[in-house]
Amino acid sequence: MWSLLGKKISGFSGSFEGTSQYQIIELLGAGGMGSVYKAKLKGVNGFEKIVAIKTLLDKYTNDPKFVARFIEEAKMVANLIHENIVQIYQLNRTKAGYYFVLEFVDGVSLHDFLEFHRKIRAAMPPELAVFVAARIARGLAYAHSRRDPDGNLLNIVHCDVCTHNIMINSEGVPKIMDFGIAKAANRAGIDGISGKLGFMAPEQAVKGAQVDFAADIYSLGVALFAMLSGGQLTRNLQGELPQILEEIRSNHIAWERLPQDLNPALNDILHTMLETDPRNRFNSTAQLARELEYYIYKDGYGPTIVTMAEYMRKIMPGIFGEITTETPAPVVDESGKTLCLPQPPDDDATTVIP
Repeated sequence: MWSLLGKKISGFSGSFEGTSQYQIIELLGAGGMGSVYKAKLKGVNGFEKIVAIKTLLDKYTNDPKFVARFIEEAKMVANLIHENIVQIYQLNRTKAGYYFVLEFVDGVSLHDFLEFHRKIRAAMPPELAVFVAARIARGLAYAHSRRDPDGNLLNIVHCDVCTHNIMINSEGVPKIMDFGIAKAANRAGIDGISGKLGFMAPEQAVKGAQVDFAADIYSLGVALFAMLSGGQLTRNLQGELPQILEEIRSNHIAWERLPQDLNPALNDILHTMLETDPRNRFNSTAQLARELEYYIYKDGYGPTIVTMAEYMRKIMPGIFGEITTETPAPVVDESGKTLCLPQPPDDDATTVIP
């Protein structure tokens, strides 16, 4: 019998095993770590669930040190459950190697979203850019604040926040993906240097440097910069690797790539996110999220996931279908307090309750 809250429950006792069958539907993409597939989890009596499966390249699977780090990081982030984080369901292995079973995100990566805007010569609305950054900041803040059973901070750091690792689903919900997977790979990176060159914080460009949440804040700042600048990054990635790393460490930022009419308050937030010294950035990712949220909601109106979804359907109807006229649901904060009430269907704005 199992015991739950002091009550005797008849049924299974101890552990039990089952079999999971996955039917591969299509290849979603391939990258430096491996491939990602859309798959169907098949259970008994016709039960089915769409998931994503991420496999590892042989060079990782056959590296015992990497596998040890990979499993260590996977265990640490396995229980991250937040609407703005792509959830990891399972880590398993076959004769071909290790694979992750992940939440399937029916949507588009922020990288592809910005690339689409570039191709049609359109700018992403600044308020939606801030909305995406705010929601990702909330997901990061949740991860950064996780503690072990003894109350000690787990010091979870993503280490690879970038537009490729940010997804926006068809409901308008931004999600950060590859927690743990990214860090394990980065720890096996070039000469101990972690992160993508276009997004890494200055301290990440120092061999063997220990990084904390402030590096994720910086990288999210680069992603926000890209959203506001039409897909451009803060730095040039030209020349040999030592030259590029020196540019990263010196924190050269091409501020002239931002719109001339960028709101000064938003400009200040961005400058703080991209400070060279991590101690001069925001004190926590939660503080950053509050600043971003205040910026878009301080006047009583601001975007929600409904606004985001309708914009996606409007600009990419071939992918996301037609615009609906559903009334948006109220927006509440993490304590359950109502922040925003829905407006009529023809009005994207929402009213903030002080």
